[in-house]
Amino acid sequence: MKYKKLSMGLAAALMLALPSVPVQADDLPGAGLTVCLSLDKVNAFREGELALWRKAAEELGIKLVEQVAGEDAQRQSSQVDTCIAQGVSGIISIPWDNQAVLQDIERAHAAGIPFVTVDQAPAELNTVDTHIGGNPTADGLAAGKRLVALVGDKPTKVVDLQGALSAVNGQERDAGFKEAIKGHANIQIVAEVPTEWRPEPALAGMENALQAHPDLGAVYAATDGLLPPIFSALQKANRYAKVGDPNHVIVLSIDGDPQGCKAISEGWADAGYATPIAEMTRNSLQVIIDIVKDKKKIEEKDKVQLLAGLEYTKDNLADTGSKVWGCAK
Repeated sequence: MKYKKLSMGLAAALMLALPSVPVQADDLPGAGLTVCLSLDKVNAFREGELALWRKAAEELGIKLVEQVAGEDAQRQSSQVDTCIAQGVSGIISIPWDNQAVLQDIERAHAAGIPFVTVDQAPAELNTVDTHIGGNPTADGLAAGKRLVALVGDKPTKVVDLQGALSAVNGQERDAGFKEAIKGHANIQIVAEVPTEWRPEPALAGMENALQAHPDLGAVYAATDGLLPPIFSALQKANRYAKVGDPNHVIVLSIDGDPQGCKAISEGWADAGYATPIAEMTRNSLQVIIDIVKDKKKIEEKDKVQLLAGLEYTKDNLADTGSKVWGCAK
C-alpha cells in the first residue's frame, strides 16, 4: 500500500514537472493569413500603433506585410495594388487621403479582399468592411470639460492648436472641445491654429499668441505631437511652469504617446486623453479573421467602432498608467 501511494505521488510530481505544451502556430486564430498594413506616414503615434499591430499579429498567428506611404496618396494606392496582386488575405489602412482611399477600397473588394480602415476614416464609411478609430468628438468634449473644471469662473484665454481640418479626427477633436466650452463666457479662444498635425505651424501660432496675449491661460492641442513646440514657445515667453505654479499655462492634449505621458508624469501638462490603440489594432486584425476564416458577416452596428480615450493626469497616473500606451515601459 505504501509503495502504491509512493508511486502515485511520484507520478503526480512528474506530471507537475512536465513543461506546458506550447500553442502550435497552426492552432492560432489567424494562422495562414497574410494581412497588408498600409500606413500613411511614420511618427511617434504610428510607431506606437505599429508596435502593437506586430504584437497582436504574432499572438494571433498573422503575417504582416507593412507598407508606408510617406504622406503620398498616390504611393499608398500603388502599395495597395501591390498587396492586391500578392493575394493578401486582407488590407488594413490608415489612409493619407480620405477620398483617394475610396478607389483603393473598390479595387480590393473587386479582388475579394476585405478592407478595414483604422484611425482615419474614409470619406464614405459605408465603403469599408469596418472602420475602427478613437472617438474624436468624445475626446475633445472631455478636454473641454476638464478645462471648464480647472478654470471655474476665472477669465481664461486659450490657444486652440487644431489638427488637420480635412480629416475627421482634426474636425471632431476641435468640434468636441468647442462644444464643451460653449456657454462659458469666461473662456475665450484667442487663436485657432490649423497645424495639419505639424509642429512648425504650432510653434509659430504659439509664439504669436503669447506675444499678443502674455496672460495666456491655456492651450488645447489636438495631438501630443504638438507638445514640444508648445513647451518651446512657453519657455521663450518665460511661461514654462509646472502645474500648481502661478505662472503655469494649462496644457491639454490627445493621444497618450510617450511624450504626452512624460509631460503628465513630470507635471508640465494637466491632462491627456490616451487613444486605445492596443484595442484598435487588435480589433482590426480580428475583423479580417472573422471575415476570411470564420465567414462572418459584420453586423451594421459593428461596422464603425469608435473608442473613447482614457483621461489621465498626474494624480491618477498610478491607476491609469498601465492603460496608457505611451506610458508602457
